[in-house]
Amino acid sequence: MALIKCAGFDYLTTLAPASALASLGFTNATILPGQGRAGGGCAKLGQINLPARLGTFYCGFAIENTSGVTVNFNDSTKGTNFSLKFTSAGAITCTPQYSSNPVSSPPMAVIPGAVWQYIEVYGVIAATGGAVTVRVNETIVLSLVSANTQNNGSTGVDQLDFGSLGNAIVDDFYICDNTGASLNNFIGNTRVPAQVPSGAGVSTQWTPTGSASSNWQLASNPYMDDSSYVSCATAGDIDLYTLSPVANAPQILAVQSIVVARQDDSGQRQVKSVIQSGAVQAVGAVVNTNASYAAHTDIFATDPNTGGSWTYAAVNALQVGAKLIS
Repeated sequence: MALIKCAGFDYLTTLAPASALASLGFTNATILPGQGRAGGGCAKLGQINLPARLGTFYCGFAIENTSGVTVNFNDSTKGTNFSLKFTSAGAITCTPQYSSNPVSSPPMAVIPGAVWQYIEVYGVIAATGGAVTVRVNETIVLSLVSANTQNNGSTGVDQLDFGSLGNAIVDDFYICDNTGASLNNFIGNTRVPAQVPSGAGVSTQWTPTGSASSNWQLASNPYMDDSSYVSCATAGDIDLYTLSPVANAPQILAVQSIVVARQDDSGQRQVKSVIQSGAVQAVGAVVNTNASYAAHTDIFATDPNTGGSWTYAAVNALQVGAKLIS
């Protein structure tokens, strides 16, 4: 696959526990509902932790108030491979860990101020053939080639550290590797909106617990705790929910499902996310649950009903939920 992770923060509230945010890969995180660049949510972040270590990658994120922010592209076990520093003059400086010759962009009037900017970074982690390209709002402003971007034998980047102890305000993040037939390059200025449960799907097999009358309402619990939930003890049972629509008919690049689950049995339980497009279902990876709530994501780059790219109509007719495996 090519798209590794994405996040728009619209579905998260200030009620989301730190443990759930950490399971999604966000640490030192404060959710800011309604303060994102399209009226949804955003986050004040310390780190984004990736599900894999990437030797070559393309990533993008919207950022507000860049002045003085440093973004470190880290190997969590080896340290920082290279850094980007946003100066008060509106320039971006790229510094590989082992270089005494950082590369800077020209000062850009678009960078300073409380205005959202979309930053994209191409990185190659290598001792002699390392490379970094930076785009601002889809325009290349900095290019570093034939550099040492490899710190202490690192094989890649698995962590973005915003270097200001959670003071960087970030929205609409994505990161891709360079594999697969699509989404293996710069994606461009991207939105990651959220569709939340809005009605019952074609399968309602889990048991509701809580004050709401419908499974889909209980599955939307912003606390991610035992006050409202659906549960299941029968392997193979599926709960599906229709979703709120995506506005403005955008081009759809991929769909990401998110399931938050825990187990209260002594034996190991496993779940999968399920999506249904038309009459065709697709499932995510098998997840081993534990006694604490944790969030699990799966990315579906193509529509299982057609085998091709997602359409706006197909996404707005999508159903998403969970299946108990064992």
